[in-house]
Amino acid sequence: MNRLFFRVILFLFLTVLALPSCTVRKKLTATRSSHITKHSARETEALLKKNELQFTWISARFSADAALDSSQVSFNVSLRGRRDSVLWFSMTVIGVEAARAIITKDSVKFMDEIHGQYFAGDFNYINKLLNADLDFDMLQSMLIGNSTDFYEEEEKLHAAVDDGRYLLSTIRKRKLKKVITRNKELKDPAQSIWLDPQTFKIVRLLFNDFNQNRTFEASFDKFDKIDSMLFPYQIHYSIKAEKNVDVKIDYSKVNINSVQSFPFKVPSRYERIIYREKQ
Repeated sequence: MNRLFFRVILFLFLTVLALPSCTVRKKLTATRSSHITKHSARETEALLKKNELQFTWISARFSADAALDSSQVSFNVSLRGRRDSVLWFSMTVIGVEAARAIITKDSVKFMDEIHGQYFAGDFNYINKLLNADLDFDMLQSMLIGNSTDFYEEEEKLHAAVDDGRYLLSTIRKRKLKKVITRNKELKDPAQSIWLDPQTFKIVRLLFNDFNQNRTFEASFDKFDKIDSMLFPYQIHYSIKAEKNVDVKIDYSKVNINSVQSFPFKVPSRYERIIYREKQ
């Protein structure tokens, strides 16, 4: 497993593993409507929070196709988690486990079982590796399709209707369009969330860090029901930064609120991977 492949796998374990699906696939596609009742930013955000996934335990399986610049990889993932506590992943290639990871708020551990290597560290390493600003809460939100608060708490959100969907953004709609279509300069990072007008589920998320020249975009589709809650069955992530990442995932199975275990033991013969910051 070369270092580029390792980065693709590590990125996937940290940023694109999601939890939505159900056994019966109703494939509820996000809808658009020209007749939308306008809400304030506070009302829209409250409706978003009301319709988010609520769970204690989670287990799921999905397939992933990923590209990091010119490197491409496909594999299957088994996921387990306990809310606000731990996320556990097992990756298989052609039916053989190739890697395993376990993530908590304070630690990130990853095993390359093909080449007998492992990493043990924290989010400082991950953020330096990916040129990102990740933490456990942010990853957990992305995994379950809930809102991710890139913005500072004191920032004021703006509400609008855009292309038949609700829009919540840290900048006003008119200014946002200028930024996106005309490459207008903006000093502060900007986050925008588009919501389905009927379900108030997130269908698109866009984050621009203009100073760092980084863009993160996610789209959510094929919503299914589980315990009366909706989840995006297909998710597409795209990151444009120093390294360009594109990931598509499809879910095949999910269960919530069944107690899970998180086995993770590094064999003594494994070599530890040490990250050294570039001088």
